[in-house]
Amino acid sequence: MSEARTVPPLTVGEADAGILPRLRTVMLSQPDAVAVADSAGELTYAQVAGQAAGTLAAVRALALPGGEPICLLHSHTRGAISALVGIVASGLPVLVLDPRTPAPRLRQFAERVGATACVADQQTAATAAEVVARVVQASEGSADPETLWTSPPDPGCPAALAFTSGSTGTPKAVINDHRMLVRDAWTNSIDTGCYGADDVVAHTLPLAFHAGLMVTVAGLMVGSRMELYDVRGSGIGGLPDWLHRVGATVMHSSPAILRAFIGTGPAAEQLAGLRSLTIAGEAAHGRDVEAARALLPPGCVVRNRYGSSETGLIAEYAVDSAHPALEGPLPVGRPVGDTVLRIVSNDGTPLPDGEPGVLTVTTRYLASGYWDNPQATAAVFAANPDGTRTYRSSDVGMIDPELGGALRLLGRRDHSVKVRGYLVEPGEVDAALFALPDVREAVTVGAPRPADGGTRLVAYVVSTAEQPSAAAVRAALRQSLPGYMVPEIVLFLSALPRTERGKLDRSALPEPPAVGAPIDGPMTDWERVVSVVWARALELDWVGPDDDFFELGGDSLAAEALLSMVVSDLGVSSDDVTSSILVEAPTVRSFAKRLRRKPDALGSELTPLQREGSAPPVFFVAGGGGLGVAFVPVARKLGPDQPSWALQTHAMERRGVPDWTVKAAARRQVRTMRTVQPHGPYHLAGHSFGGLVALEMAHQLRAAGEQVALLAILDSYPPQPELHPADPPQPLAHRVKERVGMLGTGILTTPGTGHYWRFYRLATWMGRRYRCAPWPGRTLVVVAQSEDRAIRAAWDAHLSGEWERVDVGGDHLSMLRDPYAGEVADALTKALAHLPGASRRRT
Repeated sequence: MSEARTVPPLTVGEADAGILPRLRTVMLSQPDAVAVADSAGELTYAQVAGQAAGTLAAVRALALPGGEPICLLHSHTRGAISALVGIVASGLPVLVLDPRTPAPRLRQFAERVGATACVADQQTAATAAEVVARVVQASEGSADPETLWTSPPDPGCPAALAFTSGSTGTPKAVINDHRMLVRDAWTNSIDTGCYGADDVVAHTLPLAFHAGLMVTVAGLMVGSRMELYDVRGSGIGGLPDWLHRVGATVMHSSPAILRAFIGTGPAAEQLAGLRSLTIAGEAAHGRDVEAARALLPPGCVVRNRYGSSETGLIAEYAVDSAHPALEGPLPVGRPVGDTVLRIVSNDGTPLPDGEPGVLTVTTRYLASGYWDNPQATAAVFAANPDGTRTYRSSDVGMIDPELGGALRLLGRRDHSVKVRGYLVEPGEVDAALFALPDVREAVTVGAPRPADGGTRLVAYVVSTAEQPSAAAVRAALRQSLPGYMVPEIVLFLSALPRTERGKLDRSALPEPPAVGAPIDGPMTDWERVVSVVWARALELDWVGPDDDFFELGGDSLAAEALLSMVVSDLGVSSDDVTSSILVEAPTVRSFAKRLRRKPDALGSELTPLQREGSAPPVFFVAGGGGLGVAFVPVARKLGPDQPSWALQTHAMERRGVPDWTVKAAARRQVRTMRTVQPHGPYHLAGHSFGGLVALEMAHQLRAAGEQVALLAILDSYPPQPELHPADPPQPLAHRVKERVGMLGTGILTTPGTGHYWRFYRLATWMGRRYRCAPWPGRTLVVVAQSEDRAIRAAWDAHLSGEWERVDVGGDHLSMLRDPYAGEVADALTKALAHLPGASRRRT
């Protein structure tokens, strides 16, 4: 797709003349070369100049006061490039707005910088009218390009405004002048050897992102061909084929987009044309880059880049095919161009290599400052006698002598916290989390401990594990981190929240539970012993006597470990301890007291989640190998007037012969349930395999003349065996061993969690053999954000009555945990409230 180009290579010396003289050189050198293309067509450099001249005439007709910013709101199409050039040629600073951001938010940006006019295309004109008073349409026709060059702006005047992410407070508008943009184009392309005029640049970043704006300017300054692809509109799934089709040689990405891109399973041949893959915007980790390197051609260089809207690109770490395998967080590399990086103490004293401190950036070409904010500008920008300027960043880093002076980032000054007297950089915890094989994304923050005001670490994790466990994560971190750096709270999310600009949105992270405070009150010797066992099961340094097991991240896996330790370490008979005790006694103090008496007769199969309440109870049915305690977070959010119980597999906690068919399991669960509620109407909710059991219970109850008012299917495969995933290929000996082992399910005990795994495998076997008639009653199908959610939602052929589907956050297991348990509870509450007579039953 690329053609020979004749434009002279960009030089750093051209920065002092600004954007327009260089743009004139490029456009006159190769007027017929393609500048930009999208799915609908392409524009040559001559056509870009003609359209830009038309937009320039429209902007000048507005007669805006000198220096007043003007907005650009344009869809991600080729016309956006020429519109941008027209505004830049006017000498007015441009503020590029994102069409996907709500109009009220865009209006705040415009008002913040005093913009009263906007250039828009047909698709965005209506939104632009909600943002500013005057809207002009970007030119699609051709005007005389010579008007672009007749009165070029002063190179030192503002060319573009870019709002910071606001991670350190209120977002500020950064001023980039014409010289800085040209110099940044040179460092991005020529100085680093990333690309030149003959390259095809895959332009996937929105222009409203500062990185997207810089890619656009660089492409124009270099004279390359830019191919536009709207990732947010077209999805990332089609990106690999598109890259191959347009002949892209350069791809720009963020680490998060790269992870999603690799997750689509691109073929190596689709990426065969790439020479450079750049990543920037947030911390990059070796595992993600290694996954990409496995698909890239030998000559392709991966470039981990670091910069900001205040500095442009300042450092790059290049990884070629000969580079050793990468692990952990990547360095951000060595300075580009004439940039000088220094690490200083808080008082500005330079620090030696290997010592962490505050990063400062010195060069001739930095941002001019912050728009209408001289105090903030003076706080971080300083002029030097040699004509350079220095920017004092908020980043903490060090120059790594073992990497030949490459810069490593450790975090931000405003994110550092003191934990038990130790200064902790949460970025170091993030790096340890990313090193775990099941962690896809993670961020660690310091948060106040409500009871005593001390600081605790809270980790938000996106996991690919089949059964993610907070205790398991903490246990793994203890292998590489000191105890004070291991997060007290681990919350699993389906995705980290991000702003409209793709940055991590820390303000949108869910609040951690109010637990984990050390309590100095008296504890009996027995309570201290029990507390030690709890701490081991939860992988915590300590657990207070009144801390709640579930709010500390306890789940069914941690419950299994705890019950095993109670039997093995405390000498309590396995007949005297079941998981239901944890529901009735969720604190160390109450649990220690509860161990002193025998459990209820049905405690091994029926767990009371909430005994009190005037509404008819909800009966939750646990999945194969799952404990009823897993429903505690959901049950707690149903409200104090909603009784709820959990049913779990027979013989899982007390030795016995298990049920070997779904129908047999349902018959037993119906008998157990009717000890609590002899007659309907019944409300059933089954999770995973428990959904099939609940479905069969509903059929059996209906056949017996009972009413099932609501059946809730929580992320279950439908009773259609061909939809259930097949087991991965295993050697014959392994399959025989597993089948023999499964015959001992419920009869033989296995140390650790192997006992529960047998029940899970048995449930899988039973689920694949279950069929039934369509259910005619009212049904709620709740679907989590798992990879197989389409299959778990395919209940149409199996429900003949009224039913609805509700999607919730979290994956198959974390949907039952905080913070997603509230979404499941809300869906159930709404479904119950819409049942006939609900207003009379519920208060």
